[in-house]
Amino acid sequence: MLLSIYEVKPGMKLEQAVSMPDSDKILLNAGATLTANNIDKIRSLGILDIHIADMYSVFVSPDDKISQALEDDFLHILATLCPEHPSANMNDDIVKVAKKLKTLIKKISKLSEILPFLFEMKITSNLYLYQHSLYTAVLSGLVAGCMKLTTEEIVYTIAGALLHNIGLCEMPMLIGSENLSGQQLELYKEHPTYGYYFAIQKNIPRGIADCIHAHHEKWNGSGYPRGISGEEIPITARIVGMCSSYSAKITYKNTPRYMAVEELYGTSGIYYDPDVVNTFIENIPVYPLGEVVRLSTQEVGIVSNIRKNKGPRPLVKVYYNRVNRPITEDRIIDLGTERTIFIEEIL
Repeated sequence: MLLSIYEVKPGMKLEQAVSMPDSDKILLNAGATLTANNIDKIRSLGILDIHIADMYSVFVSPDDKISQALEDDFLHILATLCPEHPSANMNDDIVKVAKKLKTLIKKISKLSEILPFLFEMKITSNLYLYQHSLYTAVLSGLVAGCMKLTTEEIVYTIAGALLHNIGLCEMPMLIGSENLSGQQLELYKEHPTYGYYFAIQKNIPRGIADCIHAHHEKWNGSGYPRGISGEEIPITARIVGMCSSYSAKITYKNTPRYMAVEELYGTSGIYYDPDVVNTFIENIPVYPLGEVVRLSTQEVGIVSNIRKNKGPRPLVKVYYNRVNRPITEDRIIDLGTERTIFIEEIL
């Protein structure tokens, strides 16, 4: 509501920002709580009326919302992949890395330069942009930590993963499309470059921008947009590119996880840095401990051990038979030895 400056009292909140007379410069932002000094300053500038908020109004900016959502969502995914109990993880090192990421995400989620981009991604496509980028960021942070990158490089890797597809916000009609025409494909291949320049324009650190620019480059030089290869590709982008590919397969392409991992094995040294692939396989659980899964035998069980075997072949304790009836005997299947059985889906 609009009030005379002489009716305004300390403690009231602004409904609309107050600007300097004859200028676009903001004196006080919407949601600011007025003080006696603020009120005197406004009066001295000759401003006679200001918009005051109802006492029940809540002022939360998009940046505030996405900042809290980012931290909460990141920690939720991290807790699923790396539970706090050491024995629930692939090894002891990953526990230390996860602990470090918990600290870093609190800082990353407060970076004002990246928050507007994340909000734009969420409202453009929650699944294909925000959720996919978030999962990619957790995976990438874990891999970067396990590869013993510096703290700065880990931050750049996580932030680069969060923003790696920001260029797609300029071409929303292509998001999620499976069969692109030749012209559409050429446009799609420009999204890393779009994202790079968006980042540079907003003064995002060059290391993050370079990660965004190179996340579709391939180890053998067959990627885009520049066709660089091997160690010409920043290590941050090598990690994000591989983790993004894996995330896309399991989050919205519905590829069984064991097949997604087999594809990583098959393209190691071709599309992806072998060190990055090996680090991923050795440390990241494909099927986290405690997940309810359906086997290719159609039996249903719970992942009971992820340390014995690497990759997509954990131990599974079976609770239901192939016709969904509870079984009475103890039955644990070691997928490391039962090579003809695999996990078909997570329930």
